[in-house]
Amino acid sequence: MPTIKDVARLAGVSTATVSRVINQTAWVEPATRERVEKAMRELNYRRNAAALALAKRSGDMLGLLTGNLADPFFARLARGVEEVARQHGFRLMVCSGGHQESMEKSGLDFLINQGCEVIVVHASRLSDRDLLRYAAHTPGMVLVNRYIAAMANRCVWLENHAAAMQATLHLLENGHRCIACITSDLPIDDRHQRLEGYRSALAQYGITPPHEWIISVPFNEEGGEQAARQLLDNGVPFTAAFTFNDVMAAGIMRILHQQGVALPERLSLVGFDDVVLARYLHPALTTIHYPVETMARQAGQLAIQLYRGQTPPPRSNGFCAELVVRDSVCPRVNG
Repeated sequence: MPTIKDVARLAGVSTATVSRVINQTAWVEPATRERVEKAMRELNYRRNAAALALAKRSGDMLGLLTGNLADPFFARLARGVEEVARQHGFRLMVCSGGHQESMEKSGLDFLINQGCEVIVVHASRLSDRDLLRYAAHTPGMVLVNRYIAAMANRCVWLENHAAAMQATLHLLENGHRCIACITSDLPIDDRHQRLEGYRSALAQYGITPPHEWIISVPFNEEGGEQAARQLLDNGVPFTAAFTFNDVMAAGIMRILHQQGVALPERLSLVGFDDVVLARYLHPALTTIHYPVETMARQAGQLAIQLYRGQTPPPRSNGFCAELVVRDSVCPRVNG
């Protein structure tokens, strides 16, 4: 009796691809699907009923595709989704996409092939087209921290532009005029939206930031350290900086403390996310509170409702951020 491995060998694909074709659990290129189906016909392959039932047993599994789990932001996201899973009696399966397109795709494929039909997806690198394909085959899939107009009713997102404006305006209102933007070196939506918010706030004060004001580095502690060295070495008299997230701000603080730079007197900082460590830095970090746990809970609830064929109650899936003022911004009278 032919096996799935025999089909995969004849079609020139992996057994996972054959499984996706058989169980219709994910989008497969039409040409590839045709090769698999042709191989099944030639081998007279018959699906095992028990195995098929097992593959489709997914009513109690909620999948989460997230970013780097070492980042406290994504730990908060996972906690919010887990809370909803427990409330509804679902088991939670988590994969990390690591902000890499190939990892995000393989992670999403893994969740689907494990039988997850309820999935919350945080994907920064997969294209809109790819995500729409996955969504077409997975009615219980919801995106968090991502907005795609063609599936807006299945997206939960943050108003990043307005949040970045709020952060930058806080620095401007405190007299700062030479403000760096420490941003991600990945071409993700958050980066573009926050950069535009930063530029929009400066424009209200008649300021157009030169290209050297925008420093693109990895959005982790090491990236923050790298940004701090650039702040010190590029000769621009910055008095403030707005960072892509709080861990980057922590990296900046470490290097500046080592160099004897007084904070916030010499350089004021505003972060983004409001992770737990922000309040324990020295000085305590003024930051943008990202309601990621609330958003994650809403995404989880929405995914379960869609999976069950329920009509979600009318509500906004777009969230606003809030400025949390602590001690890392010092007024500058002379700009």
